Amino acid sequence: MSTLRQKFLAFRVYRHRDSAAYGEIYDLFADRIRRFLAFKLPRNEDADELTSEVFLRGWEYMSTGAVNNLNAFFFRIARNLVADFYRKYKITEGIEQAEQYDDGISLEGEVATKIAGDELLETMRTLKDEYREVLVMRYLSEMEVGEIASALEKTPNSIRVLLHRAKKALQGKVQG
Repeated sequence: MSTLRQKFLAFRVYRHRDSAAYGEIYDLFADRIRRFLAFKLPRNEDADELTSEVFLRGWEYMSTGAVNNLNAFFFRIARNLVADFYRKYKITEGIEQAEQYDDGISLEGEVATKIAGDELLETMRTLKDEYREVLVMRYLSEMEVGEIASALEKTPNSIRVLLHRAKKALQGKVQG
């Protein structure tokens, strides 16, 4: 969807509290936000719950204030909610400690690509948090460098450097 269409929908939500326009926005961003949260949280149920919270807070803000960049807006809300989540449960060691909550789903019978995907996911969990964030935003959520910079409140150059370092770190862990 074009950014012009996104801006139009955001305007409709802000000016007219148009729930149908917000529904379109939700359809556009829900999968990306859910995927981002799944990488950051210990359980899928937590990711589902926080995805709902992201869009609830998004509606509350957008119906009273204008938003220029929806992508950055929703990812910023998601990042803040993840921080609140870990602060609330006092999990300071990060995602490694949170792995104890995994559902223990058996991988038996899964195809080789599923296993490879799970191995990559586990490898990504060993990366530094900021590396994992930029990789998910760039390659899974297909965000542009400028959008990532806006969401993380950094410069585009620092995001490019982070992406480069994250890819090198991931490559080193996969080969090593």
